[in-house]
Amino acid sequence: MARLELEHLVKRYGRGTEAAAVQDLSLEVNDGELVCLLGPSGCGKTTTLRIIGGFLKPDSGDVRIDGQSVLGQPPERRPTAMVFQRYALWPHMSVFDNVGFGLAIKGRPRSEIKERVRRALQQVSLDGYMEAPGHDIGWTDPDP
Repeated sequence: MARLELEHLVKRYGRGTEAAAVQDLSLEVNDGELVCLLGPSGCGKTTTLRIIGGFLKPDSGDVRIDGQSVLGQPPERRPTAMVFQRYALWPHMSVFDNVGFGLAIKGRPRSEIKERVRRALQQVSLDGYMEAPGHDIGWTDPDP
């Protein structure tokens, strides 16, 4: 587990402050805490997650994990993971394999992957879909 700190994050698209997707966001997430980002379309949820994961650079501010800035690290070097919405699921892989993919890439033992994926799917009431194809778990498209 790691502590996540966002300090005065700003990300703008365009020239003016009216185009700020994220405006002066500060947040601390301690070990063991679960945080949800909720809000309407366009309020900066995905932009914030992309900054944390290293897929976007903020215009200003910092992202720290365990007290160390990770802004200079590419996504593959950060101790983070991001699961995209339905469009990025690999349809040829099971739900289990989609969820466990990041752990497998990091070379974690199969027994650890199995246990962690099982727990994660139980937490979101999807454990009955572990062997289902990635494209067949009953989600609806957010933008039909």
